[in-house]
Amino acid sequence: MFNRGSTAVLSTPDIPFLVAVKKSGIYSFEDGKWLLQYGLSQNIYKLVRLGRFIFGIGDYGTILRYDPYQKKWTHTTFSVPQRLWDITGNEQGLIVTHGGSKLYVSRNYGSSWAVVKPFASLNAPPLIRSLFFSDDYIYIGTQVNKKQGGVWKYSLLTRELKLVKREDNSMVSSIHMSDRDSMLITKANVKTGEGSVEMRKADNSWICFKQPLSEKAFLDIFMANNRLHATTSRDEFGYSRIYEIHRESMTLIPIETVEGHGFRGAGFEDQLFISSPVESKWINNRYEVPSLLH
Repeated sequence: MFNRGSTAVLSTPDIPFLVAVKKSGIYSFEDGKWLLQYGLSQNIYKLVRLGRFIFGIGDYGTILRYDPYQKKWTHTTFSVPQRLWDITGNEQGLIVTHGGSKLYVSRNYGSSWAVVKPFASLNAPPLIRSLFFSDDYIYIGTQVNKKQGGVWKYSLLTRELKLVKREDNSMVSSIHMSDRDSMLITKANVKTGEGSVEMRKADNSWICFKQPLSEKAFLDIFMANNRLHATTSRDEFGYSRIYEIHRESMTLIPIETVEGHGFRGAGFEDQLFISSPVESKWINNRYEVPSLLH
């Protein structure tokens, strides 16, 4: 829809969509209009609101913080070569992001940081790809690691590390936990070339959602209008899909497409916004206009 490629998006009560435009900066987007909020040459791969602040993380250890009350941006860079993919925390000032196999932890909304090494006891520590904080635990999804890959949970209080789900050939690209304490993950499997969305059941077993199409990778889970959605990597034709996640029937329903990888998604009222490095797609009146799929 828009020539501007983007790599992350966030919806807030004050701004329908805050978008990280590829190698350009952070823009607000409302009713088809763009407004530059903060210029930046590095790509930002996730935007999240924690407490009163908005945070963004991305290339070369870049971390942004925005205070909406003071309308002030601050920009910090960690000394890590890796791209930062995820950031999590709570409303009381705990902020957690990552670099390589390490966690960067702040307890004061990012004013100062400490380095934590959750995998220090492992012989082959995995690289971190996704994070989610819940009930005093940090859930960690890894990049592909045949020895130590999967989903781990780590306590900042006791330093206890526990494997939740082992993955020998898959990357865990995102983690989501609902109020019902059910965990959902998105995966990319390098061995089979087939990604999946999976949910942990009450007995700690895992079940895959049924999907109508084969996808190389699922990349993001996001909530919009009380509905869960998932994005994918691009197919052989260059398009990725957006799915609605139906937990009751354990099915994935394709609702839209976007050119390029579907990195992130967000919703505001009846609108969706999907970030891809190739195009940014704004879907207005999502529940009134039928979708055409590539």
